Amino acid sequence: VISGGLGRTASVAADDFAIYQYLQRPGSTMIGYTPAELDPRNPANHERLPSTSIRKDLAALRPAFDGLITYGYHEASTPRVLAIAKQLEFKAVIIGIWQPKSADEIDGVCRLVRLHESDFALAVCVGNEGITFDRYEEDDLRFAGTRVRKLLPPDVPMTTSEPLSGYESEYVRSFGDFLAPNIHPVFHAPNLDAAAAAAWTLSQAKQLAKRSGKPLIIKETGFPHEGRGKYSPAAQTEFWTAYVKSPAIESIDQAKNVWLARGIAFEAYDLPWKAEASGLPIEKSWGLLSVERKPYPAFEVWRDESQRR
Repeated sequence: VISGGLGRTASVAADDFAIYQYLQRPGSTMIGYTPAELDPRNPANHERLPSTSIRKDLAALRPAFDGLITYGYHEASTPRVLAIAKQLEFKAVIIGIWQPKSADEIDGVCRLVRLHESDFALAVCVGNEGITFDRYEEDDLRFAGTRVRKLLPPDVPMTTSEPLSGYESEYVRSFGDFLAPNIHPVFHAPNLDAAAAAAWTLSQAKQLAKRSGKPLIIKETGFPHEGRGKYSPAAQTEFWTAYVKSPAIESIDQAKNVWLARGIAFEAYDLPWKAEASGLPIEKSWGLLSVERKPYPAFEVWRDESQRR
């Protein structure tokens, strides 16, 4: 039985959704992806972005990753990302809706899901940190979720994403079929070293999964490779090395089908525009690859992880 509403029913099993099946295969690795040469603050840049640039991005990621997470939909770029991902034999995509108030964005994502439902294991993430940072309200997420659920195929799950603090909201915890939190020790436990930060992230995720009674996919975590004194390529590598030592899938409550998935890296490319927008130097340095698509040492951690396939 698959939930037709905004929350998961107790009878949903781990094999009801293709994305769940994908996550439980050895070596399944996903990464948060925004094109390296795209500054999305100007919508016209989506049209200017060459398809060859997207192809170079995804080809550089493919040795270590077979799944993508996108953050928003634009009709000039997102369909090209999925078309090229299909050609490069990516296996899974969680498609993001940046603005739940936008009916056009919601409808575009749902059309794209139906176009590619036989090509990938799919899920939809309705919004990203928008309640926490006042870009939209609970009602906006509720209206969007209702629209998405009616337009999606019934075997494609949906979720939303907030920072860890956002899950104090019962509504956020109850929304959708699984949880997809952004758990960043850099902001919430800044005094921890890299290995301790990885352990803290996993501990927080387990607690949240138990509290919610739902499957949980850690959508974002990580360590930047520069921006403050202790952040370096070596520290970023240490974080991810410690992180992937934990089970890729960990059962939290087998009777209730509650489990934790940690097979997602954040993020694909350094994005200088994010530092400009936020005023935080570290925001341009989360990438496992540079803007020029040169891998940092941490990329090899995930390449090794993918070899379990």
